Formats: sequence, C-alpha cells, structure tokens
Amino acid sequence: MVDSSDQSATAYETAPPVSATNPFRITTNAPHLMNDANITPGRRMLQKLLGRVLRIVITDGRVLVGYFNCTDRDCNIVLSMCAEYLVEGQDPRILGNVMVPGKHIVSLSVDMPSEELKLETLVQ
Repeated sequence: MVDSSDQSATAYETAPPVSATNPFRITTNAPHLMNDANITPGRRMLQKLLGRVLRIVITDGRVLVGYFNCTDRDCNIVLSMCAEYLVEGQDPRILGNVMVPGKHIVSLSVDMPSEELKLETLVQ
C-alpha cells in the first residue's frame, strides 16, 4: 500500500502535463527544490533541457538522438527513446534507454524551436 504523504506522489502530481512536444513528466526526489530561487544557473539550464531531444556525437563517430532524462557530475547522460545513426543516410538503429559516458561525448546539440531560441537569447 502506498502512503499518500509519499514525496514522489507529490512530485508526480505537480509535474507538468505530458504533451506532444514534451512526452515526459519530470519528477524528483525533492519537489520542494524544483523552483528554488537559490538554484545555480547551470542547474536551472539543465532543468530547461530535461525532456528535450539531444543529438550526441561520440568518439567513435556514432550519433545518438534521444530525449534527455538525466546527467551526473561526471557528465554521463541518459537518453530515452534513443536512436543510433552509424552512417549518414542509413536507417537508424533503435536502442531505447541509453547511458552515454561523459568521457565519450564529442559534441552535444539540443533540438529547440526557433521561437524559444530567440527568447533564450533575449533573456541572456
């Protein structure tokens, strides 16, 4: 039986709704910290990127495209619904959930709508 005072239930209930542009609910073990005014700019940027499509090029030349789920202090990244592109023009190989070691990441790009990119530029 699940206790109704469980914090993960609170995080789930307060998460933004799932939509076509954001297929994930962002949950945390500390929902009270999600809107903390003292959060560092780096963490705030990472929060904005959660659930976005990332394109990662790794050291052996492969390209991984998937939804950004989490990272850690070693720059490891977890992607979900990930596809692997070995050669440009070929069909991708579907991998599902993938953990990409930070030491193998050559470059990383974020799929962001142009309107939102303009707003980000204006805010900075």
